[in-house]
Amino acid sequence: MHDPVTSLVVSIFSAPSAALIMAGAILALAAVVIFQSGHFEYAPLTDDLSRRSELLADLHGGDRQKAFAEAFPALDKRLSGAAYPTLELGWATYRGQLAETADGHLASSIHAVDAFEHADGPARTLEWWANLLVAIGLVITFMGIVAALTEAVDAMQRQGGAATQTALMGLLAVAATKFWTSIAGVLGSIVLRLVARRRRLAIEAREAHFFALLDGCVRFAPPEKVMLEQLAVLSRIEAALGAGATPRQIPAAPSLT
Repeated sequence: MHDPVTSLVVSIFSAPSAALIMAGAILALAAVVIFQSGHFEYAPLTDDLSRRSELLADLHGGDRQKAFAEAFPALDKRLSGAAYPTLELGWATYRGQLAETADGHLASSIHAVDAFEHADGPARTLEWWANLLVAIGLVITFMGIVAALTEAVDAMQRQGGAATQTALMGLLAVAATKFWTSIAGVLGSIVLRLVARRRRLAIEAREAHFFALLDGCVRFAPPEKVMLEQLAVLSRIEAALGAGATPRQIPAAPSLT
């Protein structure tokens, strides 16, 4: 008499086609995950990146930086609206780094790529499921082997030593079919990782295009650059004071450029 868990496993895997059906279910699960992630994660992200790039690409005029500064209130509302969470948070961080220059342009102390986190959520979802499919396949395989061993032991105990060879041959034949679930898990994992890599590359390409457009719309003014310009002005002020210049002749401090 077996315990309830072992009896349940034996009853499930007693059918010769049980492992093949489960292997097919694993592959079907991989297909469902690819579709679900593509529809609810990948498509919204790529659409949002394309929309943001189009907003910046539609800026008219020879001076893109000036056009961006003039249209910033309207652009800010559209870039801060309903969006992919990672991009919305990144824009809030980048917007906080913008400062207006003396000539009406906008300057930033960081590049766009430093403000936005890499939006690879869709790829990471597929990679997580890829690991899980391998684990599912192995668990089902081991459960099938347990069922096959249990049936073989029962057969040998009931029929005696003469049936040992027949029981062992049956064990090997049944156990071999159980490995189809592991094979399906590995195949599903490979497919998911290939799709994840393809989608990650596509996301990175769209991100790079958007970041390049955004950096082209503002002036890059890191703290080090501003500090060096201020030191240069202080040096000129010191030299002018040493030469006896009047306050009106002293050069003014630079604005963000």
